Amino acid sequence: MKTIRCTINGKQVETLVDPKRRLLDFLREEQGLMGAKNGCGKGHCGTCTVVIDGQAKRSCLVTMGSCDKSAIETIESLGTEDKLHPLQATFIEEGAVQCGFCTPGMIMAAKALLGRTLSPSDEEMRHALRHNICRCTGYGAIFRAIHKAAAIMRGDIQQTSGTFDRGDYIGANVPKKDGIAKVVGAPIFAADLKEDEVLYGVPVFSEHAHAEILAIETAEADAVHGIARVATSGDVPGINKFGLFVPQQPVLCQDKVKYFGDVVACVYGETLEAARLGASRVSVKYKVLKPLTDAEENIKDGAPCIHEDTDNNIIHHVSVRKGDVEKGFAQADVVIENIYQTQAVEHAYLEPESCLTKMVDGVLTLYSGSQGSLAFKKMVQENLCLEDDKVRVVFTATGGGFGGKEEPTVQLLAALGTFLTNRPVKMVMTREESIRMSTKRHPMKIWMKHGVTRDGRITAMRSRVIGDAGAYSSQTKPVIFRSAVTASGPYKVENVEADSYGVYTHKNPHGAFRGFGSTQASFACESQMDQLAEAIGMDPFTLREINGFTKGVETSTGQLLHDGIGYLDTLKDAHKGLLALKEEFSSVERPGHLKLGFGLASAYKNVGIGTGLADKAGAYVEMTEQGRILVSIGATDMGQGVDTLSAQIAGSVLGVPYELIDVVACDTLTCPDGGMTTASRQTFVTGNAVKEAAQILKKTLAPYLAESGIVSCEHLRNAWNQARKDGVETKVEHDYYPPKTHAHRTDANYKEGEDRSTYDIHYSYCFASSAVALEVNTQTGEVTVLKVYSSQDVGKAIHPKNVIGQIEGSVAMGVGLGLTEEFVSDGEKMLPQNLKSFGLLTSESMPPVVASYVEEAQEKGPFGAKGMGEVGLNPLAPAIANAIYDAIGKRLTHLPMKPEKVLKALKS
Repeated sequence: MKTIRCTINGKQVETLVDPKRRLLDFLREEQGLMGAKNGCGKGHCGTCTVVIDGQAKRSCLVTMGSCDKSAIETIESLGTEDKLHPLQATFIEEGAVQCGFCTPGMIMAAKALLGRTLSPSDEEMRHALRHNICRCTGYGAIFRAIHKAAAIMRGDIQQTSGTFDRGDYIGANVPKKDGIAKVVGAPIFAADLKEDEVLYGVPVFSEHAHAEILAIETAEADAVHGIARVATSGDVPGINKFGLFVPQQPVLCQDKVKYFGDVVACVYGETLEAARLGASRVSVKYKVLKPLTDAEENIKDGAPCIHEDTDNNIIHHVSVRKGDVEKGFAQADVVIENIYQTQAVEHAYLEPESCLTKMVDGVLTLYSGSQGSLAFKKMVQENLCLEDDKVRVVFTATGGGFGGKEEPTVQLLAALGTFLTNRPVKMVMTREESIRMSTKRHPMKIWMKHGVTRDGRITAMRSRVIGDAGAYSSQTKPVIFRSAVTASGPYKVENVEADSYGVYTHKNPHGAFRGFGSTQASFACESQMDQLAEAIGMDPFTLREINGFTKGVETSTGQLLHDGIGYLDTLKDAHKGLLALKEEFSSVERPGHLKLGFGLASAYKNVGIGTGLADKAGAYVEMTEQGRILVSIGATDMGQGVDTLSAQIAGSVLGVPYELIDVVACDTLTCPDGGMTTASRQTFVTGNAVKEAAQILKKTLAPYLAESGIVSCEHLRNAWNQARKDGVETKVEHDYYPPKTHAHRTDANYKEGEDRSTYDIHYSYCFASSAVALEVNTQTGEVTVLKVYSSQDVGKAIHPKNVIGQIEGSVAMGVGLGLTEEFVSDGEKMLPQNLKSFGLLTSESMPPVVASYVEEAQEKGPFGAKGMGEVGLNPLAPAIANAIYDAIGKRLTHLPMKPEKVLKALKS
């Protein structure tokens, strides 16, 4: 132990502390400063960045011993909710805050930069933020925010108040409802929560990808001082399984383990250190079995079954049949066929999974970030045999999800701990634990064949997809479905034969991930489109334009497209961008080993669950005694902005100042069911629910608000009082049901006399197109994306800066998917993996992005809007592949297109 004297946020601190203790832990646990976040504990993400003696430092790498006589600044020192620092204000104004988990660290890194210079160059800015990962924004809004803050601090411009009171907020860049809490580093994430007499839970993971459990010995763990309970499968009173669609994955394994992330026991200790020590003392005896990790082998007849209750390893098979494919190929002048392969990808949300559970008045209450509180509540109930009114799930801020937080990890284990001990339980995964247990993007092998005539008409398409589902079904069924129904791309193709299979392996479960099956299919289809264009001597843009979706076109599943079909406009935008890229970069002289290439690609994806499945969202809109409007919704905001969008819609309908609208979401006790935040659906369904609820409330309250065109807090208070005296209800509870959809039918051939609408598997679609310029280094194989133009059809941009931020963020993920990102698993041993190993784009490697959007109104969407957060990443990998071919004349078909693959192609 050593006495350390330092200054923290201007306050003198003297403490006796272990000099090896991390500064991050001291700040959070001893000082109560929760602004510095723990995203990895290895210095790979920068979420814990603070300023020490004027320098940005990652506090997870700094020991207390090195802090003696230092001046330490955390995000809490910058500004308050009432008086923000220019950086905090501009991060909100420029849309640089999405999930918010990286935000405090990013702001502190920027503060250190502006402490050195108030006129930083783009290169200086990129370099200063190189240790700070943002998974949401694509960095563009962050750069803009820092430049604007510097201008304010130089005195070039004035800091604005950011107030909006005009009553019409559709299309307005209002401050995000959660923006202030995130820029000041408020304790809003589950890992920030504290509770007296809390137990800490630590899972014990499988040591093998496939093995029988012969015995689990817990006596040594129980003997560790401070251990309150060790739970194994026999301690789960109800169904010992979970899964969003199919309860299949064990909460605690009993007989077998099927991947390295399976949990065999959970240890609950008085301290985290005790719990970890106890977990290390749990002894499991295994009979190791051969892991089956090859989906192609596992799909074969006679392959051993991974699950004993199945006849084979095929989870799901989806077929699309339209027209006569053989006839279509016979009509073609050119036929192109190829095999494509996409990789598993880690979601890499910056907030590792965390939760707090406790008993509140006899109700087991769970606080956690997720993508749907109600689904988590149902699973807790089933695991613990609890009645509906005995479980409550309260949504906390979610530091990124991208599909990966649709399934639980620590939440069910923590709930079990509270159930068994009647004490609060806190569980926060390390980054390595999160990687080990969580779902990934489905790797897919795609066989694809196209036929085309000389005049550019696509005559036929055939695809066969084998998707690696991993050990449990997770969301393989809908993912595999999307890979089949979107395989032909946003193009009119009269003859289609598509088959997609999801196959079990002994790997991480592969589940929901931004793009949801359409991403993999887009890579294959858009690579094919360029090859078809080259084969017939046609410009790739023209081929896409000839065949592209328009109103009145029929999809490969037989659905007749009606309104909201802005695909061709996105294509034209991207083509203009392509021409601009050529003009910008073609005249630049470069060494002979650097080859310049340009590429174009498009994509489409569904909005909403569709396929005849239940899909609805609820909203409560009420006028409160305090003279405010409270909007309660069931949609989770992971940074995409649904809370803000809901406030904009309610304010616009009611004519109430934006500042007087509060939004609460996903508390299963006080909020309606909004379904899972997935399938780009919440703008459409929750947006409409809020809109219609607000319209009903407006009609009810019209007599009480008619005296003035200005609705103030005082007016609302008076209206509430008078309405209550008159017995008029001041709260509206409303459910919205989207347009009817129907189950997919394999035979997509319309028969005369049928109801056309029965082919509508979705009520809306979103579209995107992108153009890229890149350089290929033929000596090293390195590919550098120089710039991206990306355009999306969003129906209506309710919050333009949020829309641009979503596009820029999706581009970042798309570039990573194409070039650098990959999760590699090994059936024999657990590979060491961390954030640094995944190839995430940094501030230095992210290319400039020019983002734009098309507003082709969706008739039944709220104010014409529809979902758009996923599809934007889909065109990037194929656009990059097309540009690499343009540069070096070699077609890469296996993602990610890392340097070694480029060099191999060059030598082939």
